[in-house]
Amino acid sequence: MSDQGDDLGPGRGQISPEERAALKRRSEGIGKRLDEVKSRQVAGRSHDNARGAAYGQAFKIAAELIAGLVFGGAVGWFLDKQFGTLPFLLVLFVMIGFAAGLLNVIRGARQAQAAAEPLQRASPSVADDEDDEK
Repeated sequence: MSDQGDDLGPGRGQISPEERAALKRRSEGIGKRLDEVKSRQVAGRSHDNARGAAYGQAFKIAAELIAGLVFGGAVGWFLDKQFGTLPFLLVLFVMIGFAAGLLNVIRGARQAQAAAEPLQRASPSVADDEDDEK
């Protein structure tokens, strides 16, 4: 082994102008593909956020309905225990709880529809197909 570094020639570390141009073209191509992938990921994230919000809204609606049933059943059962009329008030308050839960669901659906109405009005209308009348 030599200490002089015979493997290092005078042109080591330098590239020709042709190689430099080829390297620049490849790096630009990689940059373009990377930008395309990033833009697809951003679009996918917004779709995932919308899907997550829809799932959240669905679980909220289901929880409101179930909470109304459970609360009505609990109140009915407690009153039946107090007054000794076991099935009557339980059934009555379960129905009242169901109605209250359903009203909450309807109210939430109306609020969601009111929030989405400006988006629906801003979207382009679809042309009517006149061939349906024939």
